[in-house]
Amino acid sequence: MTAQANKKRGQIQALLLMLVVALPMIAAYTIYHTGWGMPTGTVNKGELVQPPQRLSDLKLLTADGDVWDIDAEDKRWRYVIPGNAECDRTCMDNLYLTRQVHIRLNDKARRAERIYLLLDDALAPELSEHIAAEHPLLRVMRANRADVEKMLAATNFAGHAAKAGRYFLMDQQGFLMLAYHPGDKGGELLKDMKKMLKTSYED
Repeated sequence: MTAQANKKRGQIQALLLMLVVALPMIAAYTIYHTGWGMPTGTVNKGELVQPPQRLSDLKLLTADGDVWDIDAEDKRWRYVIPGNAECDRTCMDNLYLTRQVHIRLNDKARRAERIYLLLDDALAPELSEHIAAEHPLLRVMRANRADVEKMLAATNFAGHAAKAGRYFLMDQQGFLMLAYHPGDKGGELLKDMKKMLKTSYED
C-alpha cells in the first residue's frame, strides 16, 4: 500500500472518530433547542410542568411566619396541594389521597412530605382542626395567591391554582415538576414518587 493510500485511510479514520464524538453532542443540542426527535409520551403518570418553576423562590411562609428556606432542610420530594382557608370536597380528597400515598412509601416516607399551600391569610378553624386530627405530618405554608398564579401563568398550567383542584409534585430543589388532576389514582402518584426516589439522591 502506498504512502498516499495510508495517508488517505488515516484521514478517513480520523474523520470517522470525530463524527463518533461529535454526532451525539449535535443531536442533543438539536433536540434541546428544537424539540425535534423528542418522544411524545412519558412514563410519568402526572403531567410535566413546562417549564418547571421554583416554587420555593416565592418566599413561602411557615406556620411560624418565617420565610421557608428549602436549602437548609433535608432533600425531600414534596406533594404540594394549593388550597384556600376552607377545604372543599375536592381539596379533602387530595389531602386524603396524598396521605395514603405517603403511608404506602413505607421506609421511604422520610424522603417525602406533603405541603398544604395556603393561598389565603389563615386557615379556617374547622380545617385547622381537621389537619391536626387527620394529617399531623402535613405542613401548612402560606403563599401569595397572585404570585402563585403568575408563576403558573408562565407554564402550560396557566390559571390552574387551587380553583382547578390540581396539585403538584415538587423536586428536592423546590421546582414544581409534575401536575395531577383530582381524578388521578393513588397508584399512579405512588409510581411517580417511587421512581423519583429511586433516581434521586438523599442527604
